[in-house]
Amino acid sequence: MPRIHLPTPDEEPEAFAVLREKRGHAPNAQIFRTLAICPDILEVFIPMADAVRQGQGIDPKLREMAIVMACQTMGTNYEHDPHWNRAIKEGVSKEQMLALWDFEKSPLFSELEKAVLRLARDATRAPAQVSTGVWEDVYHRLGPKQSVALLFNIGWYNMTGRLTGPLELSNEADFTRL
Repeated sequence: MPRIHLPTPDEEPEAFAVLREKRGHAPNAQIFRTLAICPDILEVFIPMADAVRQGQGIDPKLREMAIVMACQTMGTNYEHDPHWNRAIKEGVSKEQMLALWDFEKSPLFSELEKAVLRLARDATRAPAQVSTGVWEDVYHRLGPKQSVALLFNIGWYNMTGRLTGPLELSNEADFTRL
């Protein structure tokens, strides 16, 4: 149960009008209902979220594994489960998802996947302490554009986890994890 009252469309009609216009497929998601409390933030949050999610050419499997790793590292659930499902839909095996936390020891992951997961884990744990080796392993494999876009994804979901975790937001009632 959230630690804050989540507004309804009747309570915040302007914010929900923005949600219907820009996010018609999920206007009642708890994160959006939370942001309806701060309409100016909501107004810029949605296009930024969409831009980050577009990935700038990052393999969607890598992006989703990185997001789930960031969520696991933070210990947050709200974004974890939907992105777990999205990773599987993008082609990550369920076996890989179950082994994600122990990726270093697992033969299920390629060297690129391990590099991405290291960056997601380390950038979530202590962003200013990501080693040169961890960064260069990703940068040399993905190049500047995709590496920066990957960091935006990791950072974005760190930011949302730092909002959704303390507020104890939960998956929508109709959510089912794959």
